[in-house]
Order: sequence, then C-alpha cells, then structure tokens
Amino acid sequence: MTTTYELMKPQISSVDVPEDLALTWENINLYAINVKNSLFKKKIVTRTKLLRKVSGIAKAGKLCAIMGPSGSGKTTLLTAIGQRNSGDIRGEILLNGRPVTKDMMIKMSCFVPQKDLAIKSLTVMEHLRFMANLKMDQRTSQNTKKETIEMLLEEFNLSYCRWSRLSELSGGEMKRVSLAVPMLSDPPLLLCDEPTTGLDSFSAAQIVDLLRVFTAKGKLVIASVHQPASGIFEMFDTVCLLAPGGSQVFFGNVDEAKLHFSKLGFVLPPAYNTAEYLLSKLSTESQSLSRKFTDSESHKALLNDIEEISENSVHDDKMNKVFLKAYDFKTVSACTQLRFLAWRSALDLYRNLYMVFVQVALYACTAFLISVPVAHTDLDQLGIQNIQGRNFSVVVETGFAQSYSVLNTFPAEIPVVLREINNGLYKPLPYYIAKLFMLVVRTTLEALMFAAIIYLVSGASDDISFFVFALPVLLCAITSSAFGCCISAIFEDISVAMQLMNPMDFVSYITAGLFYQLNAAPVLSSLKYISRFYYGYEAMTILQWNGVNSIACSENKDLPCINTGQGVITEYGYHPNNLLLDVVGLLVMFLILNAIGFVFLLKRTRKEASY
Repeated sequence: MTTTYELMKPQISSVDVPEDLALTWENINLYAINVKNSLFKKKIVTRTKLLRKVSGIAKAGKLCAIMGPSGSGKTTLLTAIGQRNSGDIRGEILLNGRPVTKDMMIKMSCFVPQKDLAIKSLTVMEHLRFMANLKMDQRTSQNTKKETIEMLLEEFNLSYCRWSRLSELSGGEMKRVSLAVPMLSDPPLLLCDEPTTGLDSFSAAQIVDLLRVFTAKGKLVIASVHQPASGIFEMFDTVCLLAPGGSQVFFGNVDEAKLHFSKLGFVLPPAYNTAEYLLSKLSTESQSLSRKFTDSESHKALLNDIEEISENSVHDDKMNKVFLKAYDFKTVSACTQLRFLAWRSALDLYRNLYMVFVQVALYACTAFLISVPVAHTDLDQLGIQNIQGRNFSVVVETGFAQSYSVLNTFPAEIPVVLREINNGLYKPLPYYIAKLFMLVVRTTLEALMFAAIIYLVSGASDDISFFVFALPVLLCAITSSAFGCCISAIFEDISVAMQLMNPMDFVSYITAGLFYQLNAAPVLSSLKYISRFYYGYEAMTILQWNGVNSIACSENKDLPCINTGQGVITEYGYHPNNLLLDVVGLLVMFLILNAIGFVFLLKRTRKEASY
C-alpha cells in the first residue's frame, strides 16, 4: 500500500536514491583550533584532538547509530561527516567513492540538531510553511508545497496540533516537527544529533521508528545516540562506538557488537540494557578497547568494505543522477527570502503584542509627563526656556527609548539565525533588511504617537504644524533604533552592550547644545557631528523658531531680551540654515549605523552554527 510519504516528493528534479548509496569515512582525525589574540603577545593557537582515526560506513536503507558516553565526540563526528564542523578535519569522507564538497554536502543532506531551535511563537503550520517556501526548489508550485505540508503533517502525526504554537508542544512533538522539516526538500542523507535525548522511552521509540521509515524509503540516515533505552539499541542496523577522547572501539551491526565484546570477556548480564552495559565499559577501559578494535578482524573488514565501495562506485550512473539533482536545485530568490522573513517577523511581533503594549503605554506616559508641565506656554522669555526644555526632552527620550528597546533584537534570535544561515536557508542580507523593515515600521508608529501626544497636550499646535513638529522626532527615532541595532549586532551580551552605550549616549547628550555653548567649546563642537541628539535638537529648534518675528520681553528692562526666533536659534549656538544638514546628518547616521550592524552580523554568521 502506498503511504503519504511516498506521494510527497516534489515533481521537479525528482530522482530516486540508488539502493547502493553509501557514505564512507576513513581515518578521520579532527582538531579543534582555538586562537587567542593579545595586544602585547603574538596570537596563541592551540589544537585539541577530538577524533582519532575513526572509520565507518552508512548505507541507504540502513539505520546507522553513533554511540558513546559524554565527551566521546558523537556530535563532532556527525558534524564532520556532514561537513558542518569548522575544525581541522583529516581523513577521507566519500559518497560512493567520490569526495563531497561542503556546499554539495549541505545541498544533499539535512542536519537535525539535538537542540530544537525555532521561533517558538509560530504555529506548527506556520513554521512548516515558512520552511517550505525557503527550503524547497524555487520552481515548486504553491499547491505542491501545500500538499507536501499536509502529507508531512499526516505522516508525522502532527495534524492534531497544526495550529498549536511551537512553545506549547511536548518534547516528542517538537522533535517530530524538527524531523518533518528536512523532508520538505527530500534529501538523500539525513543526519540526526541525539534525536532521543530528553524523551521518555515511548517517545524515543517513536522517533527511532520514524528514522527507520526514512531508511525504508531509501534514505541514508545516521543518528548519534547518547544512552538509548532498552530495546532501542537493537533497532539500529549498524553502530559506531566511540570512547571518551574520540577513539573508536567498534563498528558493525548490533549482533557483531555483542559478539566482539563477548570475545573480549564482556558478557552481557541477564535482563541488562545492552547499550548501558557497553557504554559503562567504554568509560572505564577506553584505551585498551580502542587498541583491540584496531587489531581486530572487524576493523580490517571495515577498511576492506570501504575500499571495495570506493572501487565499485566511481562510475555509477545512478550516483551521477544524485549529484546532478543537487546541482539542479534552484534556491529561492533574495526577494522571496526577504518576503517570508518579514512575514515571520511580523507574526512574531503580533504574537508578542502584549510586550509592545507595555512599551507603548510607558512611552505614552512619558509623553504626558513631558508635555503637561509646559502646556500652552506663553511666548515670552520664560517660555523660550520651557519650549526648548520640552523639545530637548522629546529628542532625548525618543533617542533613549528607541535605542534601548531594540537591544535584544539580535541576541534573542542569533542561535536560530546562525543555524538557518549556515544551513543555506537564507542569506544574511535579506534577514537584516527584514528585521530593519519591521523595526522602522514599529519605530515610526511609536514616534508619531509620541509626537502627537506632546503636540496636542503641550500646545505646540498653536505654533507649528504637526508634520514640522514630528519630522525631527521621527528621524531621531529611526536613527536611534539603528544605533540600538548596531550595538545589538556587535555584542552577544546585552549587559555588556548597555555598559558601552552609557558613555556613548552621555557624549551625545552633552553635545546636543542645551547645557553647553558649543561655539565656545571646541572639543564638544567637534563631537557634536556624531551626536544624534545634536542633529535632532537643532532641527527642532530651527523648525520651532524659524518664522517667529516677535517674542515678548520681560518687564524688567535690565534683563536681556531675545525678541525674535532667529535670536533664539543663534543663542543656542545653532544656525538657521542648518536644517538640511541636520536631516541629512540623521539619515547618514542611520545608513552608517545599519551598515556597521550588518557587517558585524555577517561576521557572526560566518561562525559555525552551534549544533
């Protein structure tokens, strides 16, 4: 009987995986390289050996397990096989006797990490839709994508929770979602890192059953397993056993493993978990077991099998089709990536509206506190100070609120983003632009609301139009959000970012022009051009007072009097013709800060994803 899984393959570039597809790795040594930089010393480079001459074979239709205690290098070996490890890898990794580049391996395989990282505010359906539109071939129709998602929901028993948020799923349900995602692109190779960890024995058995379904469909599946429950060990066709330190102590099928260790004097006690017994011996006698396996007939047979596969598969026509299918795959365009990344960001924002409401409410309260004390101020000498104080508070509060509110933009998502970008799901630029677009929209709405409250309550409507009043507020807001994004992209730790922002904001604060006469302070005058508060405050001052021809003087004739708007602008060290400079200055800062933020985000995405 035909199952839904057999019907779900996309029509484009559909090529059956050859039954004799085999992935081999021989004498794999892997070194982790750590480089420490110092101001006064040369770079210190340390190399730590994590894997030691590990060999193995994984074949289509066979479920291969990598097992070992903690610290044995299971995940390291799996990422090395999948070309997703940044360490120095020595040895051969071949697919039917052919070397496989990193780019080709990423196209032909899917890696399911142990930790299920995703935007948890999305539902199962939304998550699969997002993944389908970015993972599947660009030429695949929307109807085919929808049918594929429906088939996967049925196959993985997820139909009942399709509209549940990922944050509401159990561990077993979330793991099934993680396994469903790779099947969207129908890869011939599936690499799973500890898929049963953290699950109860029933859920773990369900996951291994799913992996066996994949192998029954001709997939090549390798899974690392830490400590399988009783009965699960026997569900694997072949096992690669590693000891602490990354040395290999066995490779073969389950029955051969039992026979190999019984010959070494390790007889399984009655009613004892086979896997637990073997792992306990690996932890205590790793060095001797590794030497004995290297000298054993099992190891010689393994190397002979690897050599035979390489010799017999070099000119395999079916294998050529598998490679051609990977080369023929068309990734989605940058515009499509941008559209769905913006869609996901909008959904995430919508699902967290309560946090936005809290921030907006606090923002609105601040607006009332600024505007009520100076409501409908008279246009006289005292009024000048009140109006200037109000405008300064508007600019500064806008700058602080918008820059600090976006500090968690990238740290909150960076683990998900690193993994998705390194898996080739999308490029860094569309992601950054999508986040920037959502932030600009949100910042614009908040800034206009903030400006509207102050404009109406303080009586600014008596003097200037709302557009004139809101323009510098809006420009200062989006520039400040760019500053927050820049700092967010540079630093992984928010507390460190905030400590750096404090002195930088202080410099911007004192160079705005309210507290110091900038024309008389050369040092401050040169720093004002990197202050978003200076540009915003000068623009507000010019727009507020330009065109004011009469200001009432004090009754005391001995007191100085500023009787025109031009006089106010000059008094604060500004120039009436600088409005265009201020607008351009804020826009240039917006572009420069976002460019810096993107460069640092790009630098971080070039690191390997944490698996």
